[in-house]
Amino acid sequence: MSLRGWLRELKESAPSWGVSLIVHVLLIVAAGMVTWVVVRIQADEQTLVLRAVAAGADEVGTAPEAGGGGTTAMVEAAQASRPATVILPTAPAATDLEKVLARPPMPEATAFLTDTADPASDLARALAASPTAVAAPGGRVGVGLLDGTSAGFGQHIGQLRGTGLDIVLVLDATDSMAPYIEQAKLRLHQILDVVTGLVPSARFGMVTYKDYGDDYGPGAVKWVRVSDNVTPVREFIDATTAGGGADIPEPIHEGIRAATSDDRMGWNRRRRRVVILVGDSPCHPSGRKEAFALATAFARTGGTINVIDVGGTGAKAIQRTTLQPDLARVAKDGGGEAFLLTDTDAFWRYLIVSVFGQRFEQDVGIIIKKLVREE
Repeated sequence: MSLRGWLRELKESAPSWGVSLIVHVLLIVAAGMVTWVVVRIQADEQTLVLRAVAAGADEVGTAPEAGGGGTTAMVEAAQASRPATVILPTAPAATDLEKVLARPPMPEATAFLTDTADPASDLARALAASPTAVAAPGGRVGVGLLDGTSAGFGQHIGQLRGTGLDIVLVLDATDSMAPYIEQAKLRLHQILDVVTGLVPSARFGMVTYKDYGDDYGPGAVKWVRVSDNVTPVREFIDATTAGGGADIPEPIHEGIRAATSDDRMGWNRRRRRVVILVGDSPCHPSGRKEAFALATAFARTGGTINVIDVGGTGAKAIQRTTLQPDLARVAKDGGGEAFLLTDTDAFWRYLIVSVFGQRFEQDVGIIIKKLVREE
């Protein structure tokens, strides 16, 4: 019996709702089978494409051609549209990984880890361990500049080279200071050679002061700003003449005020700042407290004030064997050191020692012998 005849007989012998139910079930089953067949065909084709692409160009080239496109055309289209091949590194085998882990760390990484702790100390060790060529007077070259000096001095120089160094000389220019002013004029180039030989980036400034009634006027000071150009400092000291100061006290606070002023001196607070005060008199009573307060304030911002008391080189009748109290107080409040000069000819050497500190006096002597031709 045909399907149509079977349906007619079923319709005549069964209720109408039963026939409708059977017909709808048959339609749903047929539609499901068609959908399953289409999906399976598409999945098989996509799997073939993915396998062909993963196999690489050579393997794809071996696939048999099919006229009119078909699967081969789909593979070629997929290959043409894919991005450039990226080759990922293969994970090393266990033995290779062990070799990698056994390698010593790179020198650059080791240097970075050690230098970050204290770069200045590493620089100091390098300076002390290897010869250093430094221009010296007359075009001579100092080799192994730190040879023979202490490890502490080498570290100190390394720190100064790392931070930078600014120096201001504050000089009493009254009549009693004439021998020291003249020696400063004569020896200034040697002082600068030694300091810049050790710290090439060092900068210099200068202040001179006299009494209120002298030729400097009511301000009692003259100055030249801090600079890496030493010519203004040379010209300034060459133009300085000693005079005045008939009474004993001097307006030292005026000199300290000018020397510690950021506006007047042009200090760079990121650099090491050193003031060297040279004199032989007590502070003027009107400015004693201010002198100590200025010194304290400078020290609190990281600066240092060292003092050279030249009173130990006067005539035998007035030669002192102890530091002048006001000058010693300025050094103490300024966080620095005070030196009592007992030999006029050693004045310029004390200037260099006071730049680096009294504890390095022996080291400075070694450097001076290397860089300065004795006259």
